[in-house]
Amino acid sequence: MLSRSAERVYWAGRYLERAENTARIVQQYSQLLLDLPAEVGVSWDELVPIFGVDTSIEDQDADLTHNILANKDNPASLYFALLMARENIRNSRDLLPTESWESVNELYQFARDSLTSMPVNEDRFEVLSQCIAHCQQVSGCLGNTMSHRSPYQFLMLGQNIERADMTTRIIDIAASYLRKHERVTQRYGSTVWTNLLKTVGGFQMYRQYVQPQVSGERVIDFLVHDPAFPRALRYCIDEAIDCAIALPRSSAAISQLSKLRDTLEENKIDLLEEKAISQMMDSVQKDLGRIHNTVAKTWFLAEAD
Repeated sequence: MLSRSAERVYWAGRYLERAENTARIVQQYSQLLLDLPAEVGVSWDELVPIFGVDTSIEDQDADLTHNILANKDNPASLYFALLMARENIRNSRDLLPTESWESVNELYQFARDSLTSMPVNEDRFEVLSQCIAHCQQVSGCLGNTMSHRSPYQFLMLGQNIERADMTTRIIDIAASYLRKHERVTQRYGSTVWTNLLKTVGGFQMYRQYVQPQVSGERVIDFLVHDPAFPRALRYCIDEAIDCAIALPRSSAAISQLSKLRDTLEENKIDLLEEKAISQMMDSVQKDLGRIHNTVAKTWFLAEAD
């Protein structure tokens, strides 16, 4: 498998996952703005650390949501992620199922026509729901119709690294917000943590396998350490390790992924404050960045056999 082909498939997995998570975050944050009273002070500014959008924007509500969703020049936007997912899948049609190209092309065209014309929250919620559903359709097509050989392993490696990174960002913004707004923690903490679970689609699984009541400590522990929930950090790292094991020359990547998994296990959430949790998530993001660099150096910077 050529290194450039492996890289395109890897980035197809990353961008498809990034698009879905971006849609999930904005959709649930819109819901949080409706759930909390205006005097609490929740605003779109809280999403800036996740997406890295322009902080000099004056009209925060309109322009921030545009930059997060529809700005084709913002590498962190939903539109850009869908564009790049489409391009990487288009250029990998010899390796990926034809249906995946048709599905991602339809998704891109839908998003292109819809993201720039969402004047009210109801329209935005529906468009984002459609984007999430279509991303899952493409992922399902890839997962269920591809032979689980090298192209599939690169696809899933990219998807799980990206998913882990996005989960850290979601946890980080919730912990940071509650640390800065003590009154919100006291009165509305359960609303914030419930919203966090819904962002990653984990509310029902949390209540089924952890406990019916939602508490910040338990939520973070679930999203960091649960070995069975697909969007938990532990699960993503385990899956990434399995993907790397199936690929040649993977010892360096496996070593770094295993070290990160061990570090996560050593951190006990019940002993950490919100500030320490944010620092932990920042550290995990840096580790994931180093893992990505190792992946690129191992497989993408030279021709692979």
